[in-house]
Amino acid sequence: MTAGDSFGPDDYGGSRLARVVRRCNDFRSTPAAVLAVSTMAVFADTVVYGLIVPFLPEILQERLGMSSSANGILFGCFGIGVLVGAPASAYISDRWKLRKWPMIIGLVGLGATSVLFAFSNAFWELVLARLAQGVSSGITWAVGLGMIADVYAGEAIGKAMGIAFSGFTLGYLGGPVLGGAIYDAGGVHAIAAFVGAITAVDLVCRLLLREPKDVLSASASRAASSPSLEQSQHEQLLETMTEEKTVAGEVSDTRKRVSMPAPVLIASPVAAGRVGIVEAVGSGDNVARGAQSSPDLTLAGGRLAGAESGDGGSEDNGSDAAVAGEKRRTTMLDLLKEWPILACCVATITVTGASGSFEPTLPIHLVDKYNLNSTLIGVIFIALVIPNAVIGPLAGKYTDDERVLAKVAPYGRFGFMIIGSLLEAVAVACVGATSNIAGLVVNLVFVGMLGGIAAVPIMSTMGVHVHRMGGDAYAKVYALFNIAYSIGVIVIPTVLPPIMNAVGFAATMGVTAAILVFGAIILAIHPTLMLLRHGRSAYTGENPRVFL
Repeated sequence: MTAGDSFGPDDYGGSRLARVVRRCNDFRSTPAAVLAVSTMAVFADTVVYGLIVPFLPEILQERLGMSSSANGILFGCFGIGVLVGAPASAYISDRWKLRKWPMIIGLVGLGATSVLFAFSNAFWELVLARLAQGVSSGITWAVGLGMIADVYAGEAIGKAMGIAFSGFTLGYLGGPVLGGAIYDAGGVHAIAAFVGAITAVDLVCRLLLREPKDVLSASASRAASSPSLEQSQHEQLLETMTEEKTVAGEVSDTRKRVSMPAPVLIASPVAAGRVGIVEAVGSGDNVARGAQSSPDLTLAGGRLAGAESGDGGSEDNGSDAAVAGEKRRTTMLDLLKEWPILACCVATITVTGASGSFEPTLPIHLVDKYNLNSTLIGVIFIALVIPNAVIGPLAGKYTDDERVLAKVAPYGRFGFMIIGSLLEAVAVACVGATSNIAGLVVNLVFVGMLGGIAAVPIMSTMGVHVHRMGGDAYAKVYALFNIAYSIGVIVIPTVLPPIMNAVGFAATMGVTAAILVFGAIILAIHPTLMLLRHGRSAYTGENPRVFL
């Protein structure tokens, strides 16, 4: 019997072990399992990325006798790898609806190239290993976040992405701290052993996981027969949404509205250019398909018809355009033509770049001004890591709440990004102006918290917008996210050290704050124009206009 087969209750017997095995087998076919494995994948990718930071100067300067500028070349190679791996894997994954095996290939590649990097004895070997590492990372991010969007489409995506973001934060900011401790304890051999162990654990989890399309089918069957089981499994990773939500999907000739508890919401992505059908299972008795009655939510040719124009659009025109849209799939260029996606990419660069700005600058500042050793510097970084990781799920929860979003309409999720970016800019500037350790740590805590508020809605907004476009490009949109993230954490931290050498730490933090303000301005442009054009009442009435 293969890993993808389903088991019935009679296959186990009645022992305690049999019940545990049955529950584990049932769990691997749930959206919660997809979220857990994808979060672990993001954590493994980012922690492996950060492990090499502490001992990379030693490899380059002592072992290979190279200058510090070679460090920047290697970080650039990683970014080039991401630019190759993310779009290619996204196209293949969305085109043939494959998620599991690209994830497995990306993981194996990441583990192998990381071990190769640790044992490289020539600079060209480091370059090749770093390129391959970037390719593997691009695969993991694009496909992993795409898997989450597959099974948590619609209103549940914010909390799911918030959990995934916590895995990213723990890996990205905790990787260098963990890498330094492991390297001090056992050198490159200990690093290689750790990478091998985390790769093995992650590989087993990915092999046991079923494809998201199979997860959706299994979840629908279980929800129809036993809705309480599906609800209890969601409660393990996501807080149960007790309110009734209205969900929408396309039907060929009629439009209906249907309400149901969100924990039994199951999204079914469909072919390109079509509206994502949402199957709703209410109380285990009914399976209904509904469409939004609001003309603002009519989808035509993979785009919202009337959502941002003055007219509502007729049902016939929307139907004809949707049929025409079936002839082509959504490309990454199509996504970049959508202002919400483009704005989210810009915000990703500014927010992640601001988070990454502390790695090359803060340790130097702590050594020069406070004479701290590497251990204490690692402890200081915890002030960034923990608040950022904790705030992720909370930010995701509130960016899913329709009542909260309605209060800031038409800004919606963009409002969280804008406010988070602006307040983070203030906190970053305060970090530069602080003259004592205690104040610096307090300000870093605020930077971590506000950075999470600004970043989490980016991922959920991109997923929601693709869902409204038809749901055929989740991997592609998160490939764009990964590319933007790579640009942010490579370009901005690379240009800040020379600035710091020229103008000092405080002014460098001012530059970082200005970058965050720029991102907030870009985010505010479109919703502000919509507010001026339609007025706020258009987004709060009985048939409100759609917004993100």
